[in-house]
Amino acid sequence: VLQGTGELVDERTVKFSPSDGSAPKDLFFETMVIATGSKSNRFPPVDFALPGVYDSDTIWGIDRKPKHMVVQGAGIIGLEYALTFKKLGAESVTIVEVGDKVVPMLDGALQEACKETLTSQGIEFVMKTKFQTVKGLPGTTKENPKIRVTLEGGRTLDCDTLLSACGRSGVTKGLGLENLPEIKVGRCAFIQADENGFTGVGQIYAVGDVVGGNLATIGQAQAVRAIRTVYGSGMITTERGTTAKPFGIWTIPEIAWAGITEEKAKADGINFGTVTVTFDRSVRGCVTQEEGFLKLVYNAENGQLLGVHMFGENSCDLINFGAEAVCDGDTVYDVLQFVFPAVTYHELYYLAAWEAKQRIMHSGARSLQAAAAWQRVETALQKYCEEEKRPIQDILHHAFRYFDLDSSGFVTPDQLKAALTGLGMDLSDEEVKEMVVEATGSADDEHIEYEDFLRIFGVKAKEAEKESPEAEAEASPRPGI
Repeated sequence: VLQGTGELVDERTVKFSPSDGSAPKDLFFETMVIATGSKSNRFPPVDFALPGVYDSDTIWGIDRKPKHMVVQGAGIIGLEYALTFKKLGAESVTIVEVGDKVVPMLDGALQEACKETLTSQGIEFVMKTKFQTVKGLPGTTKENPKIRVTLEGGRTLDCDTLLSACGRSGVTKGLGLENLPEIKVGRCAFIQADENGFTGVGQIYAVGDVVGGNLATIGQAQAVRAIRTVYGSGMITTERGTTAKPFGIWTIPEIAWAGITEEKAKADGINFGTVTVTFDRSVRGCVTQEEGFLKLVYNAENGQLLGVHMFGENSCDLINFGAEAVCDGDTVYDVLQFVFPAVTYHELYYLAAWEAKQRIMHSGARSLQAAAAWQRVETALQKYCEEEKRPIQDILHHAFRYFDLDSSGFVTPDQLKAALTGLGMDLSDEEVKEMVVEATGSADDEHIEYEDFLRIFGVKAKEAEKESPEAEAEASPRPGI
């Protein structure tokens, strides 16, 4: 291991300057992997020379517990440190964010849950606000920092610790990349490379934070892939890379996600659906009483999973199943075939997939519960049709008379409930009301007319048989039909 700095001269040569001050020398290479990482961004007006002012690289050196802390930036790093120091006993923590969202890459549901949780922990958010000035107050010292942050609008925040967490940029300065203009450096000084880490020049590869890898595990995987590309057997060309990587935020509780957000699906014009299942719907959630949820984003036409978003304890572990399902192009129907271990939060995947399946089946439904109830009615009618060897449209007129107990020409909620009870369906008044709304299409209608009744089963009035009184008498309704 050589300690020092290196500057690319060409695609095969590095000018190496030893850290001991000895004379520089040229090093020749066949393959180079650039893994110089990233550094915290530093933007004005923050004066990082002031005592008590830190960025995400220097905060590790803090040797005291903050009393009053201000965090600049509501990204992943800012939220994690804000909660950490609040849990360690900071009297006040205020997060100041120039935008209107926390962790903008998150699904909107996760953003809302995250903000609500941190607020409940006593952390204050000041959104859509910039720093105007940052100054040290009289008597400030390294041991006892005194800092005043003035915000746009005039509000002042006095603190003893200021953490600026405004993102990170690639460490590319001083590498000699200007000598190889074919190597492209893009947004935030990140080197642009392909899926194998190749920069497009010679055998120079780049991996990790310097290409925007963000996580150590991602950098490690990228490095292995780069070396296998150059020196491997060639099998890597036949292997499929992951299209959706799992990500996590170590707040309390945890946040994790893989795949696209609801907002992304909407922006891309995808015909999508979403399902959210709370922890308390699972057996484990009933036992632990922990708060949280799993949200699926899926293709509303074929049920393919597009994104999985989780909020709650162990989310960073539970997300791996969802990430793999998204990568494999699995559908909600595939998830329903998977048998999960008993009394685990993985049950949430099954519950969400089942609900997504029902939503796809009843895509135009106002109420999924009401649509499912009407489905049960249709199933009962279909069973009768099979026994009588008649199509359903032939008996709908007769079935409507079974529901219309007073032959008024429409079905009231009370009549519907009585008929459903005869079918073995014990529903509440509210559930019956939802069935009426589902049939009529309006919350203002209190009666189901004949055309509404036919429409709920996908039959037009002219297709239904208009039976004569004699035929109706011969086909008298049986109880339970």
